[in-house]
Amino acid sequence: MATPLRPIECSAQPLCFSFHPQKDIVAAGLVDGTLEVHDLVAKKQASGHDDVSSHHEDDQHMDSDNEEDDYDTILSTIYVAKKKKQAAASSSTTSPSPSASKKATQGPSCRDVLFSGAANQTTGENRGGGGGEYLYTVCNGGSLRCLDSELACSILDQSAENDDNDDVASSPAILWSIENAHNNVGINKLYQLPYNSPCGPNILATGDDVGTVRLWDTRMCASQKDCSNSNSNPFDNLMKPPQGCVQQWKVNHDYITDFTSNDNGTSLLATCADGKLSVFDIRYVNKNLSNNKGGGGGGPKSIVLPDIDPNWDPTQNQQPLHQEKSSHQQKQKQPTTWESHGYTQSDNQEDELLSCTFIKQSSKLLCGTQEGILSLFSKDIWCDVSDRYPGHPQSIDAILKIDEDTVLTGSSDGLVRAVQLLPNRLLGVLGGHDGFPVEALGWSAGRKMVGSISHDEYIRLWVSCVVGVI
Repeated sequence: MATPLRPIECSAQPLCFSFHPQKDIVAAGLVDGTLEVHDLVAKKQASGHDDVSSHHEDDQHMDSDNEEDDYDTILSTIYVAKKKKQAAASSSTTSPSPSASKKATQGPSCRDVLFSGAANQTTGENRGGGGGEYLYTVCNGGSLRCLDSELACSILDQSAENDDNDDVASSPAILWSIENAHNNVGINKLYQLPYNSPCGPNILATGDDVGTVRLWDTRMCASQKDCSNSNSNPFDNLMKPPQGCVQQWKVNHDYITDFTSNDNGTSLLATCADGKLSVFDIRYVNKNLSNNKGGGGGGPKSIVLPDIDPNWDPTQNQQPLHQEKSSHQQKQKQPTTWESHGYTQSDNQEDELLSCTFIKQSSKLLCGTQEGILSLFSKDIWCDVSDRYPGHPQSIDAILKIDEDTVLTGSSDGLVRAVQLLPNRLLGVLGGHDGFPVEALGWSAGRKMVGSISHDEYIRLWVSCVVGVI
């Protein structure tokens, strides 16, 4: 294992993190609903890590509690998750069931955070050549927020001011907010499409707990300060997506675990816990947006695939043979879902797909699964996997691309491994989290460091030069 740098300590368990694409800054979304921004430069200067030879000498003092107290890298703390009122309402009425009370008292949390221009967190490539001006967050309550990154780095302990204030959007760092971005469903993943995407550089993708994927135009979201519409009817947005949403797909039936896209941004790929890979055509969205601008369309397109009844018996609707042939001929004439609705899906892999990234010049999509298998899909052949690489003892929750042939994997056994694909080979172990599952991996600005988080209060860091010599 490689010797890690001194970790970044957060005030609570981080659920997600994002490195600034240009500065040595990292933002972490915490389990208590706060957003913390930490300075990596101050941490490196205080610990004296100027070259690889000095890491081993300085890291001998990592276990000293007095020395840990001298290192405080936090730049700001902002509360971004609105507290829920269900708990107070339920306590005033009749006593609910144990399951209901548990759901009512669930606290707010920040599930994902992303600096603008840092969309390709799994590869470390800054496709836009800039970025970092904005900081996006999503929460388990369904909120989507945009913050000014400069202001977000200078507001210290704003969470304490909001203990009695339910209006989170009153923070000066928050530029716009959409409180009910997914109809009271928690948002699990956030992604920004590349700058060369057909829809332009201002498109965000969000995936929620029930498999819905929505695309947002940040320019439309920024047209008003607060999109919460707290005084409006709560049923208004059940049939119509909120302002700023330009496309919606509901074709999966479990939570969205990860996003990635190809180099030219024409396809958005989403892995889901229901065992299916979904591929969305961004050119289809761009065509609809062009039609709407020209007056030929109404609002955002919404593609909803209904849930299949588990009690449905296909033998009850059997047809005569000649009718089956005619219906089969009609189906052959019908357009595919890619042509008509802008998406396609793989077969059910009978295993949860938890992470993904492109390798081999975007000719292969690598997916991590619940069973610890690395599954490979070939480009434009999304119906089933073309290759599998078993070997991880537990689930692969995170994948970080090193180059076109090598990736880092974060597994539930607490280890970060370097793996070569095609030919398949385990290169070594970068480090671990003392047996706790590795939930996320990411590159810092300029690919100087690798960061990872687990079920503790630390963001662990390794120098990138160590990754290349494993």
